[in-house]
Amino acid sequence: MIRVFIIAQSLVTQAGLTALLSPDLEIAGSAIRPASIASAIDPSDATVILIEQDALADFSEVEIPIVLLIEESSAIADYLQSNVRSILPSDVSREQLIEAIKATSAGLTVLHPDLVESLLIPTVRSSEPAPLTPREIEVLRMLAEGLGNKAIAQHLNLSEHTVKFHISSIFSKLDVSSRTEAVILGAKQGWILL
Repeated sequence: MIRVFIIAQSLVTQAGLTALLSPDLEIAGSAIRPASIASAIDPSDATVILIEQDALADFSEVEIPIVLLIEESSAIADYLQSNVRSILPSDVSREQLIEAIKATSAGLTVLHPDLVESLLIPTVRSSEPAPLTPREIEVLRMLAEGLGNKAIAQHLNLSEHTVKFHISSIFSKLDVSSRTEAVILGAKQGWILL
């Protein structure tokens, strides 16, 4: 049977976690804010350690896999680089917690879906606008002349819907929200002459 050692912030959460996991999992013991994992547990006593986020600072000193319950997710990458194997929000359901402990005991890493987003690296937008197609440049030139969608459609022998599509694509590629901004940026890039 999986033996879980609980490290909690208070007697209340210690008792709550113990009650939550019993009788599905064996509780190997518990500690409240110990100075270190080594001072709280004999490595042969537990299969998995369940820790509340602020109950302990150093996770690197023991080889037993750790399941961490967190309140806020800013340091997830740091936790995963230490000995923390699985990370769950503190309001996770009983079933999810038990399954995560079982998976961790089996050597798997568990990261709750709500926490995945904090690991994603935001894409940095290039300062260079994406190049426009020849048709988009034609449309941009007509925008610079002050023509409306209907006039552009007639001049290029396109439907108004297609013209709207080209304008939307221009706005997206140039990261602008108005015709004026598009024309100014198009002129700066040398695509149109004013």
